[in-house]
Amino acid sequence: MRRLLPLFLTGLLILALAGCGGNETSPAQTADMEAMQTALLAADPTLPEMRSITSQVGDAETLFTYVSDLPYEQVDDFLLSYSAEGKADEIAVIAVKDPADAEAAADTLRAHLDQRLTLFRQYSPDEVSRAEKALVFTRDQYAVLLICDGNQDVKAAFEEFLTAAQ
Repeated sequence: MRRLLPLFLTGLLILALAGCGGNETSPAQTADMEAMQTALLAADPTLPEMRSITSQVGDAETLFTYVSDLPYEQVDDFLLSYSAEGKADEIAVIAVKDPADAEAAADTLRAHLDQRLTLFRQYSPDEVSRAEKALVFTRDQYAVLLICDGNQDVKAAFEEFLTAAQ
């Protein structure tokens, strides 16, 4: 019995450690948003001068409310680039903690787009047609808004960036 006790305890330890590995799937690692921002901006050479922020800035939660009313606790990371010249151009990407929340994040981007369209109809009618061509889509844990002339090129750059990051 005394000889079997260490063997028994070792077996229990092995079973306990094997149970820790389990079949759980962890959420996908969020891509480097600053690198993504650089890649997306480079994909459309027609963009005007852009100002950019990510969730790394000190007042990120406050700045996030400009583009989305999604509860910030659901956000893992985000990026926003917008025209410094008051044009319609915007690129926004929200990475949510739970991929199940990506469509809700996209809905908030659609609401933001609607607000921008209302603003342009009143103050800058020449930007309306550009904003009407915007793309809002999701992939994995990301919700994306693209308002730019090269939105298809920027979307392709987004897809390529995520594929390379995996």
